[in-house]
Amino acid sequence: MYSRILSGHKICMEPIFVSVLVISCFLLTKYLVISNQKGPMQSPLKTEITADNVQYGRNVKDLLFFRPMDINTASLEELTLLPGIGEVNACRIVQFRRAIGFFLSVDELDTINSPLSPKLLETITPYLTVEFDY
Repeated sequence: MYSRILSGHKICMEPIFVSVLVISCFLLTKYLVISNQKGPMQSPLKTEITADNVQYGRNVKDLLFFRPMDINTASLEELTLLPGIGEVNACRIVQFRRAIGFFLSVDELDTINSPLSPKLLETITPYLTVEFDY
């Protein structure tokens, strides 16, 4: 048996080491068994996503801010996702695009037959882009 004198006390290292090792293994085994169990232990961690608890408008605005929508390829449904753009304004944009062929810049939205308000244009401009890779 290995012994050591530390601060005037004789300490047996082997039994302490073995005891700590056994207790640690016991505690770890208990947590491993609990983590592998199926059933009520895992259910509080899952959240069911329903239409009631998802804010679609907010998520769409966040996504469009980081990847703006190309107004030359956006569909009527996609344009209605823009804040403040309803079906009427989305139809105006699509009809104008068909008439001119394509937009050269987002600023051309000012020239639509029934122009969008300056405040609305300021609101939707960060969510729009014009790409020329088609």
